[in-house]
Amino acid sequence: MRNVVLSLALCAALAASLPVTRGQAAVPVSVRLSALQLIGPGRLRVDATIAGLQPDLRPTIQQAVTLGGRTREGAPLPVVAPQLPYVLDLPTGTVRLGGVLVDQSAPFPPLDENTAVSVAVTVRQGDELATARVTTLLLLPTVLVPGYLNDVGSGRIDTGAVAALERRGFHLTGPAPTLFWFAYRSRTLSLQDAARQLAAYVRTVVLPAAYATRINLVTYSLGGLLARWDMAAQPGWDRLVNRFVMIAVPNEGAVLSYVDGWYPLGGLARTPAARSLLPTFPFWRPNAGAGWTLPRDSANTVLADLNTHPLPAAVRAYAFYGNHPPRGPAPGTLAGVTGALPQAAASYGAGDGIVLMASALGLPINGGPGVPGIADHLVLTVDLGSAGHQSLFAVASARVADALLDRRVGDTANTLGESGAETRVPPAPATDRDGADGGFLQSTQQGNP
Repeated sequence: MRNVVLSLALCAALAASLPVTRGQAAVPVSVRLSALQLIGPGRLRVDATIAGLQPDLRPTIQQAVTLGGRTREGAPLPVVAPQLPYVLDLPTGTVRLGGVLVDQSAPFPPLDENTAVSVAVTVRQGDELATARVTTLLLLPTVLVPGYLNDVGSGRIDTGAVAALERRGFHLTGPAPTLFWFAYRSRTLSLQDAARQLAAYVRTVVLPAAYATRINLVTYSLGGLLARWDMAAQPGWDRLVNRFVMIAVPNEGAVLSYVDGWYPLGGLARTPAARSLLPTFPFWRPNAGAGWTLPRDSANTVLADLNTHPLPAAVRAYAFYGNHPPRGPAPGTLAGVTGALPQAAASYGAGDGIVLMASALGLPINGGPGVPGIADHLVLTVDLGSAGHQSLFAVASARVADALLDRRVGDTANTLGESGAETRVPPAPATDRDGADGGFLQSTQQGNP
């Protein structure tokens, strides 16, 4: 028995001293990939780290790129180092390895939708294969369009809204941003002029910084009207916009714009943009027994004309709105005026304190027609609860990010069919409640939309 053990030990020692036969690696080969990183518009980088290399086995490396369901494979190349950077350039269809061109084919088409891209790297060494794959989602550029008074305080970015989007993969900075903040002079520009500046910003800033033919728009309050104006008036915008998100957008105006403009200190309610926020729905009556109508000094031809233009068929539209009902100590959102100011009585409806829920959804208010080009086009409506108007941009942003990524938004969302609305949230009936002083002075000073 002892002789058998000694013989086995000698055989093992002899085998260890022999050279490795080609095709049988002594150490298993492995490959690991870093995360895909955007290093420019349509340019991605991934680093491959290879372990267990044996040069005498002449290892090779080969990459395959899958984008939009199409896969392109490169030719096998000798492995020259254990760490190798790949750079994929979609506009030229080229792949560079360590700065050297190793593959070239037809350019990848620009994005017209969020698109998954996958890079697989295979190392072959003798009879062994090792493969690693990494995937990321290339996002369409998304433009954030804030509301009225966004230019107060040097046009500060709403960090709360941006942070939630960045946590889900969007980026406001870096070599290839996917978020863009459009600041504009809301206190001096008209709605039309601000909309033209938005169109110029998309043309000169957004599209050159992204490898895409379409964009997403996330709009808040007045910003939603700017975007709607461009979709109605700017050539090509009916196909440029993919997803259009409206957060507390006064699609039918807001009564508070009219009321604030009546007061001597309501200068901010009398700017050109603020006048575009006057209600287009009936909101005044001489007495409680009369029908709702529009007062003679409230003409808003800009918004009335815009509301004759339905949203383009190719645009997916989403509406996020506040929904505080008119009950309890908080009266709700102004829906109507009965009598002459300042001794008029106020009527309230569900909303965010400034914009009625029905206005955000384009539904009929006080017997008005609503906005069929919006109400029957929404693919998703999201009730944000009783949050106030000025906080809704940040409150909505996490759910907005989910909508942009086509994820489930949450239990408060109402999913609608792509071809139109399958469900509707009816407007809450207006509730007549007088202000504390018999008029509006104390009960309506909440700010402007």
